[in-house]
Amino acid sequence: MPAAILLCAIGLCAARFVGFNTLRWGGALGSLGTGYAIMLVQASELSPYKQAVEDAFILGGVILACRALQSRRGRQPPCYIDVAVLLASTAMVIVSVVLFSSAKLETFFVQACCALVIWRATLPFARQVETTSDKVLTAAFLFIALVLTGQCVLYLAAPTPLLAMGEWRTSVWGTLIQYTGLLGSIALTFAVFIATSYDAIEKYRRQAHTDALTGLLNRQGLDTLLASVSRRPFSDNAGPTGVIMADIDNFKRINDVFGHAFGDMVLARFGALLRPKADAHICAARLGGEEFLLLLHGENLESATAIAEEIRANFVAQRWAPHAPNSRFTASMGVTLVQAGEPFANALKRADDLLYTAKRRGRNCTVSDEAPGGAVNGLSRFSNKAGGEKCCARA
Repeated sequence: MPAAILLCAIGLCAARFVGFNTLRWGGALGSLGTGYAIMLVQASELSPYKQAVEDAFILGGVILACRALQSRRGRQPPCYIDVAVLLASTAMVIVSVVLFSSAKLETFFVQACCALVIWRATLPFARQVETTSDKVLTAAFLFIALVLTGQCVLYLAAPTPLLAMGEWRTSVWGTLIQYTGLLGSIALTFAVFIATSYDAIEKYRRQAHTDALTGLLNRQGLDTLLASVSRRPFSDNAGPTGVIMADIDNFKRINDVFGHAFGDMVLARFGALLRPKADAHICAARLGGEEFLLLLHGENLESATAIAEEIRANFVAQRWAPHAPNSRFTASMGVTLVQAGEPFANALKRADDLLYTAKRRGRNCTVSDEAPGGAVNGLSRFSNKAGGEKCCARA
C-alpha cells in the first residue's frame, strides 16, 4: 500500500518537469505514503512515538493536499489552524495509546481530524467553483471526505475488537485504513492529472484568444465569445448592447516617426484604458493593428457614448516622456447600439462606418448612431485636439 501511494507521489512530482503544476500535490502524497510506510513497521518498544510520527505524516499529507487545493484561489488560510489541528491530533494519539492502549481510538481521532481538515477546505472552495478543473478536484475531495466521515461513524458504531496493539495493523480494521489511504491517493492523483490537463488546455486557449501586446481578446477570441452559448450577455437575443469601435489616429505615422517599439507601447497603453472596463458584461478586444472594440451589455446609446468619450479624453491626456514628451496622440470612436435579435455583424459594420465618419470629420472625435428603433439620446460635448469645443456628432 505505501509503495503504491509513494508511486503516485513520484508521478506527480515528475510531472512537474513536463510543465504540470503538481509538485505540491506530490509532496502531499509523499507525506501520506511515508506515514503509511511507518505504520507497517512493527516496533512496540517505540510506542507511542511511532504512532505519533506516523499519524502526523498522514494528517500532514492531508493538510498539504488541502492547502494545495486552496492555493488555486490565489490565497492561503492562516497555517496556525492547521498546526493546532496537527498538535491536537498528536496529543489525542498519545493519550489513546498511553492511557487507553486503544489502536481503534487512535485511528478514530486521526481519521476524524483528516475529515475535519478536508471538509474545512473543500466546502468554501466548492462554493466558488468556476472551472472544470475545480469541479473535478472538488468531487475528489468530497468523495474522500465522505469516505473518512463514514468510517468515523463506523468506528463509533462497531464493537471494539480484542486485538493487541501490534495486531491492529494486520486486522480487518487496519487493512481498511490502508485501503482507504490507497483509494484516496489514487482518486486524488487522477483528479489532479485531469485538473492540470484542463488547466493546460485553458491556458493555451487563453493564449490563442488573447492579444499578447494588450492583454485584450483578439479577433479569434471575440468570435469565440460571441459564438459561445455560455456567454449569454453577448448572444444575439440577449438585449441591447453598446458597441464602441475605436481607432488610434495616424498610427502609421507614429510608427514611422518614433519606431515600432514605441508604437507597441502606444497600443498597450490604449488597451490598458479599455481593460479596466472589462467584466462579465463588458468585452474589450483588439481587432488588429490599431483598431479596438468594446461591447457593453445593457448600456444605452448615451452611456456608451459617454464611456467612449472618457476613453478618448484619457488617451489624449496621456504623456509620453521621455520618448515623445511634446506629443499628444488621439483616437476616433464610432458608437452604436445592437438591439435584441439584431445580428452582431450588422451592428459591428454600422460601428465601423461611424468610426470612418469620425475620421472624415477630422479625427479625435466620437460619432454615434441614432439608436435602432428610432430612439434618440442626448450626447455630451468634448474637447477636440486643438483645445476647442465641438459637439459629439450623430450620423
